[in-house]
Amino acid sequence: MAGGSEPDSKEDNLLTSRNLLRSATASVPVAAAGIIHWPTVSWAQTGSKTFVLAHGSWHGGWCWMKVADRLRAKGHTVYTPSYTGMGERAHLLSRDITINTFAEDLVQLIQSEELSNVILVGHSFGGVPISGAADRVPEKIAHLVYLDSVLVESGRSAFSYYPPVEAEGRIKAAEKATNGVAVPVPQQLPSVWGLGKEGNPDYDWVRRRLSPHPLQTYTTALTLKGPVGNNLPRTYIHSTQPSHPCLRTRASSCGHGRDGGGSISRHLTIR
Repeated sequence: MAGGSEPDSKEDNLLTSRNLLRSATASVPVAAAGIIHWPTVSWAQTGSKTFVLAHGSWHGGWCWMKVADRLRAKGHTVYTPSYTGMGERAHLLSRDITINTFAEDLVQLIQSEELSNVILVGHSFGGVPISGAADRVPEKIAHLVYLDSVLVESGRSAFSYYPPVEAEGRIKAAEKATNGVAVPVPQQLPSVWGLGKEGNPDYDWVRRRLSPHPLQTYTTALTLKGPVGNNLPRTYIHSTQPSHPCLRTRASSCGHGRDGGGSISRHLTIR
């Protein structure tokens, strides 16, 4: 663990949640499980909290539906935005969308809704724009949660951390399908998402809602004035069964304390 005491029991740390993983979409329920099972973390204390949940590649705000329902049932306020060009905003897809656009989407939501003390959660690729938002409006954010997230240092792109074969494959697919505007939805959903196979209700629900992902959000550099996380309280949640190949090295390094200049407050492992 880095920057915080270890949990009282191994069972608390290893939220054995493969069944939870399958009960909604692509690791999403783990976010709720982490919140519920960590009363020592400030954002899990009693009282109403404000959550902004940022989705990953090809998804939209819709993917948080079941998690948002659980949180709202407990009296919390929850926002599940879709980035420009994705989800219900897919009609806005253009070549001009960059990682700066996604970060600004989150900033504008927080500012327009006059939010404060936000618990900002980024799943998978969503870790990149939440870092951008934290750099711009740190005074509005109480805690960052990186859920199986990509951590990108200032001046680097998301694809600079991906395995070269993975990054090159997505670029070629975008060029073929959309003339380089967006990465098309995979024909078969990755097994690491934990959704089973075609015909499984969760698999089919996710597959029909996915939309192409703006390519330049992967290839443009994230620019930060401070370290990743901007010295805000933050937690990294790493699912290991299975572990996404794009995240293994980064999650491991987070657990040992450094993420581009800042330490992770707490590192939870999900098996």
